[in-house]
Amino acid sequence: MTKTLTFLSDFGTRDSYVAEVKGVVGAFDPEIQVVDITHWIEPGDITQASFVLTHSYTYFRKGSCHLVVVDPGVGSERDIIALVTDRYTFVAPDNGVLWEVFQKEQNGTVHRLEAAKLFTAVEKSYPDNPVLLRLVKNGPSATFHGRDLFAPFAACILGDHPLEEISERKDALVSHEILRPVVKDDRVMGAVVYVDRFGNLISNIEGRLVSESDEVFIKTGSSVTSVGTLRGSYSQQKAGVPLPLIGSRGYLEIAVNRASAREHFDANTGDEVLVLKRENHT
Repeated sequence: MTKTLTFLSDFGTRDSYVAEVKGVVGAFDPEIQVVDITHWIEPGDITQASFVLTHSYTYFRKGSCHLVVVDPGVGSERDIIALVTDRYTFVAPDNGVLWEVFQKEQNGTVHRLEAAKLFTAVEKSYPDNPVLLRLVKNGPSATFHGRDLFAPFAACILGDHPLEEISERKDALVSHEILRPVVKDDRVMGAVVYVDRFGNLISNIEGRLVSESDEVFIKTGSSVTSVGTLRGSYSQQKAGVPLPLIGSRGYLEIAVNRASAREHFDANTGDEVLVLKRENHT
C-alpha cells in the first residue's frame, strides 16, 4: 500500500527548498506519496501552521505521516519530535506547532530525534544510496534541518524503522494554544488567525457562536467597521462588497465577493473580530 507523507512549511515555492526535502524523502523510498498541504505559511508563524494542520490532517487516511517544517528556531537547542497517535504520526519542531493536534487527538507519545543515531541507522540501512550517504557525510546544515533531519526522520518512520533506535521518549511537548474567542452575553470577541490566498480573513470564532441576526465587525488599527450579518455564500453579496460567512472549516470568515478582504480592510492576522448579538441591541 502506498505510504502518504503530507508536507506543510513556510518555504514558499520560489526556491528549491521544498524540492530538496522531497528529493531526500524519495531517496529513502520512491513509493512514498508526498502531498503538499501548503508552503505559504507566513515565515515562522507557528499559529498559522498549527491552524492549517489542525484543520487538514484528518482528511488523510489512517497511517499517514504529517511533516511540518515551520521552524524559526532552526539551529537552536529546540528538539525535533515525532508525535505518534492511534491514527497518525506527526514530525515537527517542538515549538508548539503540534500542541493543538495533541489536544485534538487526546492521545499520543512524543519522541525526540537523536541525530547521531539517525545517521548511524541511515548509513547502516542504505550503504549504496549516494543521496543518503551524502547527508551522513555532510551532517545537518545549521539552516536547513528540513532537508537534513526532518525529511530523514519522517521517511524512516514511514519505513517502519524502530523509533527507539533513532529517538528517545519525551514526557511532554511545548504548548502553544491558538487564541480562543472571549464569549460574553452580548458579544463574541475573537481575532483573525489565518488569511487564505483569496484574501479571506478566517477568525477563531466557531460558527456555532454566530447566529443569522448577529452583526459582525472587524477592527483594524483604530477603525471598527461593520461587515453585516451572516450570508450563506459569496454570491449572496454583490461583487466588491464585504460579507461574513461560515467557511468550510466551520469558523467565521470575513470575505469580499470576487475580491480580497485583506486588501479591502487592510487587515491581517491578529486583527480583532467582534460579533454583536443584535437581539440585545435593538
